[in-house]
Amino acid sequence: MPRAKAFEVAYNGYTYYVAVIDGQELLKSSFVSRRAEDGERGFNRALAPSRAREISRYLDDERSSIPTNVVLSAQPEANLRFSRSAIEWDAGEHAFLVLDGQHRLYSMSYTEHDYPLAVAIYSGLTREAEVRLFIDINTKQKGVPPALLLDIKQLAGVETSLEELLRRLFDYVGSAEGSPLYGLLSPASTKPGTVSRVTFNVALKRPMEAGILAQTDNDEDRGKLVVNYLRAADRILRQSGAQTSSLTRATVLQAFFELFNEVVDATLRNHKSLKDAQIAKTLSPLADLDFDSYGGGNRPSKTKLVSDMRAKLTEAPRLTSNML
Repeated sequence: MPRAKAFEVAYNGYTYYVAVIDGQELLKSSFVSRRAEDGERGFNRALAPSRAREISRYLDDERSSIPTNVVLSAQPEANLRFSRSAIEWDAGEHAFLVLDGQHRLYSMSYTEHDYPLAVAIYSGLTREAEVRLFIDINTKQKGVPPALLLDIKQLAGVETSLEELLRRLFDYVGSAEGSPLYGLLSPASTKPGTVSRVTFNVALKRPMEAGILAQTDNDEDRGKLVVNYLRAADRILRQSGAQTSSLTRATVLQAFFELFNEVVDATLRNHKSLKDAQIAKTLSPLADLDFDSYGGGNRPSKTKLVSDMRAKLTEAPRLTSNML
């Protein structure tokens, strides 16, 4: 008969027990009611073995830990009892229904070692209450914004070399005098009228992986070139008469940087300089575009905009008699 130290929590008509139970023991006593397998009463998503294996590697290879609770509902078969600061239950594969944390639990099937798991075990729930709790867990909890996670990676020592370079570039562009994005970069959140770190990284990732930026070791030179490019792009947007499109719009910013290496190469070839005025000359055909017509921030809008921008920049000149 399995037993674990626990303490009881009771409020608002709910009672659950917080305990630490060895993963292998818990695995033998738990099951998941999946919608795909039980169309009448099932409610959980399908298990992704790849995700369970990923968690097992996180535990075994990275020697890390899982601090968050696996949430369970004790079934009548468990005959759950609480006495003297401990819970006991009747062993059986249908003792506990998994409400949250199935991949954490089923990672125990792949780990090299047994690990203790923190659990919260509800008692006395109806199926309706179980489903409602499952919905609440998966809709009312709010994840940490991706921009904040990127912003604090350096504190955890898990920032990649590319992320480090992008962070320094982000800081330079947001603080450089004359930058069109001066004061308009938001490092840890997404705010209207600003560029988040996530959006910035998506836009600059490709130029930072290959091309002149990737080959430049000096942070200031790299920053100056990006600011010059932004100044040229901002000039084109103004010349186009755009009313709702600016460099703070993700679709526009990312589209311009999709063409960054092509534009820089053409500017060097034709003007032997990367000042913003010379870059603007290369970009000048884009002033004919109606940037405001590429609505939304979805991938098709950006793909269409990049395609039309590239077509404008590579448009063949018209032959006139005075050329001959």
